[in-house]
Amino acid sequence: MIATTVRIVLMTLVWAALQGSFGVGTLLLGALFSGAILYMSQPLFNPEERGVFGGGRPLRRAWRILVLLLVFLRKVVLSALQVAGHVLQPSLSIRPAIIEYPLHVQTDREVTVLANMISLTPGTLSMDVAPDRSAIYVHAISVSTEDGRRVIDEIKGSLEKHIRRALGPEGTESREVSAASRTK
Repeated sequence: MIATTVRIVLMTLVWAALQGSFGVGTLLLGALFSGAILYMSQPLFNPEERGVFGGGRPLRRAWRILVLLLVFLRKVVLSALQVAGHVLQPSLSIRPAIIEYPLHVQTDREVTVLANMISLTPGTLSMDVAPDRSAIYVHAISVSTEDGRRVIDEIKGSLEKHIRRALGPEGTESREVSAASRTK
């Protein structure tokens, strides 16, 4: 507890020095950011603590989060281009639909991140999560097939897979590989 307090004080002073102001607001904001940073990085100091990165290997987890963000950025850019293509066409050729997407993520954090990423991706919007958390309802601006299989495959292959690797329990990827090998 004392070590954490000392870290927060030192980080707050560095924050205030970088801001060039030692006012009350700057110090409070610095203390808030310092506490948040220490909470999120606690596995680096104490690996048996679960923290934000879920314990285990924090550098591997941080790398997977970076990969998730890059995959998400790519998805946003490609989806924005698709939506722009629909907008620029002389005739409006969209086929909006609501799709029931079966969830394979396990924790509340994973469901929340997936729902937010779906909503932030142009052309899709997460509407609701089923009460039993077995599915999420997604509105898509243009669905090429009646069942929305392409939208489901895109979400599963890009976002959900990387969310499970980045935020799920350690060993998620090994369970995916063993499950895939059993189905062949």
